[in-house]
Amino acid sequence: MLYELEVIDMVCDELEKQGYIIVSRKNQPIHNGKDIIAKKVESGVNRMVYIEAIGETSSFSNTKRYGKPFDRSQVKIHLSELLFAVAEILSMKKIENFHYKVGIAIPDNKDHREYISNIQGFLDLAGIAVFFVKKEGVTKIDNGRWDW
Repeated sequence: MLYELEVIDMVCDELEKQGYIIVSRKNQPIHNGKDIIAKKVESGVNRMVYIEAIGETSSFSNTKRYGKPFDRSQVKIHLSELLFAVAEILSMKKIENFHYKVGIAIPDNKDHREYISNIQGFLDLAGIAVFFVKKEGVTKIDNGRWDW
């Protein structure tokens, strides 16, 4: 089972491979703001990336779901929460001369893939990248209009 912080670590590794600098990353299982903020300056273009992430089990040992996969309804709720967080990011005031990208990072499993396929058109329209993650790392990036 992937914990949220493992998903965040693997996505940060992938972003660094793509030349991004990690500005901030969530490093505790408590909710404390944006999960990943990264930046990249290339050919005079400033890029800021915001990514929200979830794991496939609870990160808290005192919960019923700890070490057990989230069920389908929990997956749907968690994806809804990620999309709301991304909508807030898309709605925030932007710094001039920066290009903003947003994404979600999720476990690469049947339930997550199924729900994402149901809303892929929306994700593409909104320019929201999806980072699918397994224990080995980022397995696929569905990126719509995302250009590295």
